[in-house]
Amino acid sequence: MKKNVLLFLSIIAITIFGCSKDDDAETLSTIQAAFMNSEINLSATETTVTIAFSSPATSAGTIILNVVPTNVTNGTDFNTNPTSSGTTISVPFTASASNATFTFTKLIEAIEGETKNVKFTIASSSLSNIEIPTATNSTQLNFNETAITTNTSVVENGGNTLPNQVFIDLSSGTKTSISRTAWELGFHSGNEFRVVLNPAINKFAVKQLATTNIDEVQTADANVTTGNYSPTSAPYIDQPYGNLSGTSIAEISATDSDNKVYLVNLGQDVATTNASGTGTALTGNNRGWKKIRILRDGSNYKLQYADIDATTHNEVVVTKNAAFNHTFFSLITNNVVAAEPEKNKWDLNLTPFMNYTQYNGQDVSYFYSDVVLTNALSGTVAYSVSTSDFAYDTFVESNVITSNFATNDAKDRRAIGSNWRSTYPSPSVKTDRFYVIKDTAGNLYKVKFTAMLNTASERGTTTFEYSKLN
Repeated sequence: MKKNVLLFLSIIAITIFGCSKDDDAETLSTIQAAFMNSEINLSATETTVTIAFSSPATSAGTIILNVVPTNVTNGTDFNTNPTSSGTTISVPFTASASNATFTFTKLIEAIEGETKNVKFTIASSSLSNIEIPTATNSTQLNFNETAITTNTSVVENGGNTLPNQVFIDLSSGTKTSISRTAWELGFHSGNEFRVVLNPAINKFAVKQLATTNIDEVQTADANVTTGNYSPTSAPYIDQPYGNLSGTSIAEISATDSDNKVYLVNLGQDVATTNASGTGTALTGNNRGWKKIRILRDGSNYKLQYADIDATTHNEVVVTKNAAFNHTFFSLITNNVVAAEPEKNKWDLNLTPFMNYTQYNGQDVSYFYSDVVLTNALSGTVAYSVSTSDFAYDTFVESNVITSNFATNDAKDRRAIGSNWRSTYPSPSVKTDRFYVIKDTAGNLYKVKFTAMLNTASERGTTTFEYSKLN
């Protein structure tokens, strides 16, 4: 059923006080036509748009509107009555009418993140006594954003050396790819003063030292490394579940003397030679060593950093940005870099990842390929569903167990992790499960992974399909 919503428009009053009687006659014969709102969000399919007159029309006539659509097509995405020529529309009115109206019908919605609108501007009238005030001569009708309902996403990490990590926003379908070695340190933008490490760099490791003197010469330490199945390496990475309380770098204290220097193994570059067959190549050249010390600077951070044998250091203030989970810094380029999208504009991150695994009954670090992380810091949660309980195709919103979202497993950024695929005896997708995801806006999705190889049977490409449940 179509809902008719009036766009209430202002009547521009004609001020007659202070005028002579001769002036009155001329002023009252002038009619002004105007829109009240400069833009309107279209919540209904069909909307009546009104052009209001300051006094009744002296005779029948028309108002000519210029039409400027943005990312929409007349006749396909919207239509009007009277019909638009594509660039103009002629709106009739009768004698003594207090307004002129036309009907706007939107035929599609804008997918989240898209800009779709139509702007109407009063160009002229067939009556010579109708004036058009510039300040109120136009209105823009905005198509409401809506989340994607069904989609198939093919995520390219750049080949089997996996040089990139890719962020996906399910509701808009947007994919953002960055070099996985573009940054080392992420400075949290929330109330806490925490600094996270880049888990997508192989062998990257950070160790706290006893000193607070950044200008003290340090030496490389072969034991400060990760991904080597050694339990001693586990403290050199952030705890992989993604909770800020588990950062390898201690919370930055307001007392400068509490903030220690850290020895930083910058890990390895992306491999320069591709893997053969269905394997991955994750071992690259060593990136060197740094030392860092991090202090507070009011509501921001002060980063001190240098080569390990230097007796002086660089210093930079890193500013919190509330639109993002973190502000990211590269110790290689000495710059803040763009990495993650805004915190409410991504849900999944497909990436190599330094994770914990069990070895001889202890947590050890291990570098995984094809890991799917959730935006847990901003509230994205997920849980798995066994196909022995529900078939993916028939799974609907009423089948969602909302209490599952409150568990620690669902809040872990590895809620999907590497559990969606198998690598032995050959790479394959696990078909006995799919996932339910609730994003930061409360949208519910079911997600099924369908491939982990490209058409040439090479790693570094992941395909999944998903449908919105609510």
